[in-house]
Order: sequence, then C-alpha cells, then structure tokens
Amino acid sequence: MIDFNNLKDFHLDGIKEISNIGGGHAATVLSQLVNKRVMVSVPKVHIISSEEIYRIINNQDEIVTGVLVKFLGDLTGRTLLIFPRDESMLLVDMVMGKTVGSTTILSEIEQSAIKEVANIVISSYLTAMSDFLNMLILPSVPNLVIDIGSAVITSAYIDFSSNKDVVFCVETEFTFEDDPQPLKGYLILLPDPISLKKLLDFLNR
Repeated sequence: MIDFNNLKDFHLDGIKEISNIGGGHAATVLSQLVNKRVMVSVPKVHIISSEEIYRIINNQDEIVTGVLVKFLGDLTGRTLLIFPRDESMLLVDMVMGKTVGSTTILSEIEQSAIKEVANIVISSYLTAMSDFLNMLILPSVPNLVIDIGSAVITSAYIDFSSNKDVVFCVETEFTFEDDPQPLKGYLILLPDPISLKKLLDFLNR
C-alpha cells in the first residue's frame, strides 16, 4: 500500500506536466478533426485513493459515459475517460457539428464519435507520458461503457490487478471556439502496482 504522506508536491507537479503536454497534443488533433479551434486544459490533478474517486467526479449514482483503454509496454494499466451524461451529449454536438442540445440519445454513431474523441485524448496523454518517462506505452482499442458512475469505475478493475490504493485523476476541460462554456471530463489512470512504482521512482529523480 502506498503511504499518501510520502507523495510530495513534485509527484503531483510531474503528473500535471505530463497531463498539460497531453492536453496540448489532444487539442491539436481535435482541432483538426472538427475544423475549429479546441482547447484542452487541465485545471486540477489528483493523486487519490480509489475510494475518493466518487468524491471527485460526483457521479456515483448518475449515468455517465466512460471509455476504457488498456495500455501495455514498459508500463501497464488502464485509463478511463469519464463524461457526465449531459456533457457527453454536448460533446457529440460539438464534434459532429450539430445544434447544441440536439443530441438526446447516444446511438451507435454518437457512441463512435465519443470513442474517437476519447481515443485521441487518451492516446495523447499516454504519448506524453511515454515521451516524458522515455518508456514504451501502447494503448489498446477503446471500449465504451454507459452506466451509473460506480459501475463504470468498477468495470475498470474487472480482471485486472491494479493498485486500488492509488489513482491518478486528471480533471480535463474541453473548450470549443464557438462555445465559451467548457465541457468537463475526468481522465483516470490506473497503473498496475509495478508500473506505479516505476512511475513514482522516476518522479523521485
């Protein structure tokens, strides 16, 4: 078990630096995808226990959209990008060029759009981490889950020996040039125990 008292500000700063770089990469690709300027910012990064995830995302009993991506290589684990239900609908409107508020259900086409956005964002973050750590990290094909928040988060742990004591939660905001109101998502990084130690050891240097 990781002692949270031993996690220092520089650990948090390192994760935030990786996240900001990843957000910049994601913004560039998303801007090209939708042919308009998109900004991806990281207002907060949390290093928390698994029990605290629900306090951060505040959607334990509400329907959310989650996209799960496994990663392999020098580091192994899973990432989960979560959008509250209403935010995921608005994201679809923005990406697909629809009138804001017109999406009310997530059909196969809308789900594909969310998976594409999530794949871009998660891959950008993992690439930033790979470059920062000088380690090989390869993402898997994304898997979309729509359920209550607690079930979506639990799905990330199924058949996976992650370290449930430490979770990296990156609050991520998406701002499209024709809509000043940012959309919020939560990127959750779940490294396995060995990978967590590698990551923290690197940040200790």
